[in-house]
Amino acid sequence: MGQLTQQLAALNVSPLYSTESTKAEDKVIYARLFALASAATWYVAEFDPEEQLVFGYADLGDPTCAEWGYVSIAELESLRWLGVPRVELDVHFTPTRFAELKEVQLA
Repeated sequence: MGQLTQQLAALNVSPLYSTESTKAEDKVIYARLFALASAATWYVAEFDPEEQLVFGYADLGDPTCAEWGYVSIAELESLRWLGVPRVELDVHFTPTRFAELKEVQLA
């Protein structure tokens, strides 16, 4: 189990598919992942540690193309930049409703 998987497991993120009936703006975002030296950011709403899969909102640098979807944590953990993990968990992020995220620019 990689570092991101362990960190997300400790946050008690909603299980995968458990918020399907919740409106996007009302989903709780439990974690913010970001890529070093990049504008890529993932906002995590659901997580399955066994599948190493998260569901959330991804903004890869262009807010007009940002979208809800699934991403493999194992894939994010495999990314390296100058020999260090490229994607990190924002340890200062406080869980909040998606609608209340100030940094998200909805297209």
